[in-house]
Amino acid sequence: MAREEVSPAPRYIAINRNQQVLQPLDVDRLIDEDHAARKIWRVVEQLDLSRFEEEARAVEGAAGRPSHSPQVLVSVWLYAYSKGLHSAREIARQMEHEPGLQWLTGLRPINHHTLSDFRVGHGEALRELFVEVLAMLTKNGLITLERVAADGTKIRADASRKSFRRKDAMKAHLSAARRHVKELERQEAEEQTTKRQQSARLRAASERERRLEQALAEIERLQARKKTDKSKPQQASMSDPEARFMRTGDGGLAPGYNVQLAADQEHGFIVDVETVDDPQDAAQLPAAMERIKTSLGRYPEQALADGGYTNHPTVVALAERKIDFYGVMTGRSTVPSGAAVSRDSDYRLDRFRYDEAANEMVCPEGKRLRYRREHRLPGGRKILTWAARGEDCRDCTARQKCCPKLKIAKRGRSVSVQLSDPAVEAFDRKMQTPEAQAIYKRRAPLIEFPNAWIKQKLKLRRFATRGLAKVRCEALWAALTFNLQRMFRLAPELASA
Repeated sequence: MAREEVSPAPRYIAINRNQQVLQPLDVDRLIDEDHAARKIWRVVEQLDLSRFEEEARAVEGAAGRPSHSPQVLVSVWLYAYSKGLHSAREIARQMEHEPGLQWLTGLRPINHHTLSDFRVGHGEALRELFVEVLAMLTKNGLITLERVAADGTKIRADASRKSFRRKDAMKAHLSAARRHVKELERQEAEEQTTKRQQSARLRAASERERRLEQALAEIERLQARKKTDKSKPQQASMSDPEARFMRTGDGGLAPGYNVQLAADQEHGFIVDVETVDDPQDAAQLPAAMERIKTSLGRYPEQALADGGYTNHPTVVALAERKIDFYGVMTGRSTVPSGAAVSRDSDYRLDRFRYDEAANEMVCPEGKRLRYRREHRLPGGRKILTWAARGEDCRDCTARQKCCPKLKIAKRGRSVSVQLSDPAVEAFDRKMQTPEAQAIYKRRAPLIEFPNAWIKQKLKLRRFATRGLAKVRCEALWAALTFNLQRMFRLAPELASA
């Protein structure tokens, strides 16, 4: 019987993951020449970062540990935002393996505390950096200010709905927090814990106490400003007192901030960014125009904004600045008002005749209504009111048609006319023309693109920090990143070696 031959087993290369290997690494070759990290570094090299150095502790000729340079930290944050990274801890973790971050830092890790403090610790310097980039873009013809569009987008705050409390509840939490801080201070000398642990616990408790004090002060400020009915008391968040409930894109209501953006039509660059705690856009456009003038030296020639911005004060304010404004019609009207409004078309306001010489209104029955008062409204508006004598209306045969619900014993029929500033009337006439409507249609694609990019590409849908001053810095980082990414595509030579 023949013996079967057995095939030898295949031999493979063994994998040993327990070994440590030393091998040369060329840091400069971790990324390609056209990598985003290199482009950001080249642009930041051209910018003035002296404002970021004002608080530097370690200086030449004196003792102290060297700190990371502003150029490195600015570049790291811009690169991180371009990758959709907003967490300082996650950035510090990715420095161990992400090539772009490794190249920027030269393989030298940066503590997440350092990253976090730098992001929000230089608000004015960051604003100046944003303006300096705008100046660079303007110098190269990428921003013209011939036409800008403005809009607001709601970004969620780092606070939950459950963190909101009313005044009485806030006082109770604040009292408990103060007792906790005192207890920790008393236990410091008794407990056998390290000084670092004691400091961390006390710092956390003190921070909570500070936020609660700020929240309580915010509630009192809101109550004093709005003078609201006590049946609807104001409330604030214990974690982020400056956050406000705002309507979100999905129709919900959540704590957030209102990020105001303005984009230039020439190439879509963001020329202004501001974060406010006001859910409404109504009063934001004149302030945005002022910031643009401060940044770039002049107002835009034209401004586009939706109905949330279009109101009498805004129209008048932009007309005073000689800015050609395009928006939704203000809805200026001259309608009857007063003690009773007739349903009969023969006795409505358009049937009354104005006697300019006597400054009186003459009703369809020939009775005269004397001038009573003028009420001024914001935006150059005013309401003029005329009223008839009670005896003139008492025996009038048309009383049941003209003012059936009016108590004649007290007074007669009144009519009011709302007059607008000439700038508002001119604006409404302009917005009725096909040319103005065609210009206004360019608003949406111009301003909604950067809004969508910041939320979708840069993933800034929720702020990582708390407080208005800090979230303003986050919005500035995002807007600055957007402008640089757009510059890399439209003018790559500005980031060339």
